[in-house]
Amino acid sequence: MTLFVSILVFIFGTAIGSFLSVIIHRIRHKQKGILLSHSVCPSCKKKLKWRHLIPVFSWLFLRGKCGYCGKKISTHYFSLEVITGLLFLLTFLVWGFIIEIPSTVDPTLLNYAINWHQFEIFIFYIILFTFLIGIFFYDLLYQEIPDRFSIPAIGITIAGVLLLGLTPPLSMLIGGAGIFLFFLAQLVLSKGKWIGGGDLRLGALMGLLLGWQLGLIALVISYFLGSITSIVLLIQKKANRKSAIPFGPFLVTGTVIAIFYGNQILSWYLGTLMN
Repeated sequence: MTLFVSILVFIFGTAIGSFLSVIIHRIRHKQKGILLSHSVCPSCKKKLKWRHLIPVFSWLFLRGKCGYCGKKISTHYFSLEVITGLLFLLTFLVWGFIIEIPSTVDPTLLNYAINWHQFEIFIFYIILFTFLIGIFFYDLLYQEIPDRFSIPAIGITIAGVLLLGLTPPLSMLIGGAGIFLFFLAQLVLSKGKWIGGGDLRLGALMGLLLGWQLGLIALVISYFLGSITSIVLLIQKKANRKSAIPFGPFLVTGTVIAIFYGNQILSWYLGTLMN
């Protein structure tokens, strides 16, 4: 049963990723009917058929090209679908809500039940991850974090964290305010060159979600990954010291790592200090 549900969760995640790619494109180009209008090829404008819209498989079968005009389709569509599917799958594996109960009639058969608290946590995180992945790819592609992603994500975070008891309220408040003010100071000092307004809201979201301790871990991971990536790009001459590199993807990555492994990292760090 766990394997069956895992497959379904992955497929569902790829479908959400495919939907996200459409939302990102339509928000960027200010198109009407963001949710309900038909999908079309950005190049030839022809309406796509169902066989062109199967997450992951359509991109592979079409070899990354439009089924009509043959124009190359960006790999970010494929990456978005796969990453969303894998992230949803990992969320299910960590907060699995399927319980196996041995049958009282036949010990070889198993009955299944749902742990509703785990299910609620699972639903909360996949909704939140949908917004975070949207932020990741939008900022990566356009160097901007739209309020249409960040503001709803903050509201969902506050409600979910408080209702599910994921982070103590005081830690949540300190984390949200602390990271927001930290980014605000950078924004003011650099006059917007180091960081943007969208990063302020994403920082607040990180602190509200993780609390101050895991929030700090997420920040350290984000800056570490950002520094390594910048050094690699400089060495490969794909960027220079004046190049603008979007920071949102690193903040999202740091947040996701802290969600799944933050407590282990914190325990390891404290254990190292004690020794």
